[in-house]
Amino acid sequence: KLTLCDMHRTGKSSLVNACRVLQRPHEIETDNGSKIGHITLNSPETLNSLTLAMVEGISKQLKDWEKRNSLKAVLIEGAGEKAFCAGGDIRALYDSMIESPKKSMYAEEFFEKEYRLDYQLHKYPKPVISILDGIVMGGGAGLMLGSHYRVCTERTRFAMPEIGVGLFPDVGFTFFIDKLPEGLGKYMMLTATNLKAADTQFCGLTNQYVDSSFLENFYSKIKSIDWVDDVKSNQISIENLLNQFNVPKNLDLLPQGMLEERLDKIRSLTKGDDLQKVVENILNNPTDDEWFIAGKAGLENGCPTSAHLIWEQCKRSSELTLEEVFRFELFLAIQITRRGDFSEGIRAVIIEKDNSPNWKFKTIDEVPRDWVQEHLEPAWKYNPLEDI
Repeated sequence: KLTLCDMHRTGKSSLVNACRVLQRPHEIETDNGSKIGHITLNSPETLNSLTLAMVEGISKQLKDWEKRNSLKAVLIEGAGEKAFCAGGDIRALYDSMIESPKKSMYAEEFFEKEYRLDYQLHKYPKPVISILDGIVMGGGAGLMLGSHYRVCTERTRFAMPEIGVGLFPDVGFTFFIDKLPEGLGKYMMLTATNLKAADTQFCGLTNQYVDSSFLENFYSKIKSIDWVDDVKSNQISIENLLNQFNVPKNLDLLPQGMLEERLDKIRSLTKGDDLQKVVENILNNPTDDEWFIAGKAGLENGCPTSAHLIWEQCKRSSELTLEEVFRFELFLAIQITRRGDFSEGIRAVIIEKDNSPNWKFKTIDEVPRDWVQEHLEPAWKYNPLEDI
């Protein structure tokens, strides 16, 4: 099972030595002389957590590649075998919030630029392929969801465990809640439940599978595609290549998922007109199923304010455009950085690891509506993402 400590394995801030954590993007030359942009998140000791420098570097490189006619596609992967990307550099966020509790300039810059990068990927005019080999959480999910081809391996583990540190599942995830099987997004977000590769394939979070033992073969074959100037033709070629790895004998290597046989139960647990009812359903579920028991623990230990904000996300999911989602999430993220639970959650789970956060409110029932509403107010008079 993924733990929140997986989000950042060291006590060091990644604000320094930026070149160490983003391997210099390079271009793969294909057999017909075209190029493929290749980005590697290169901080395996922190499970490739995103720093501000990495976000800025990736965004700048994507802009440069967009102008290059010879550059036909972009490939993104994480260094090592443990993770694609386990989230943002929350240690740096923590340091900035402790230094300036009411207005963290670093947090404001990080969240704005991270969401800009995610949106940039969603709208990128050339195919983007993310190889999701290992853990994918938080900021890694933002890169993944913005990619055209979200390629899982048998080692993929996906989660949005932000409730455990007093945040909320962001990076555009609000846009996808309503597009998942009924109740699944709500359940995952409230319980910090993680999914295996077969689960992400089943619910559509990933759209391709390549066993890790075939990745080198995939990297070799992608160079032999007959790349052309027409994007749709290139997309067809990529899909045809990926389909070569999805034959039945290879799919048999995919570990059995946990989700499909539990989906009806998830639907019943998440039915309810208010948060309190759904929480009661989940916590009072009589079960000896370890998967559901882990979900109970995730909810019980999570931040009560975050649960209310997750409920607000779910209510808005079907109504907001992608652009509106990122604007909504930016205001929400910044308001959270100003109110203490986020820094306290990081302290308890990541920094001191006592796993005993002192949330402002102890239970979901105690959270006042006025407190929730404060988080939903604009963080500034003008939203910096109005231009997307």
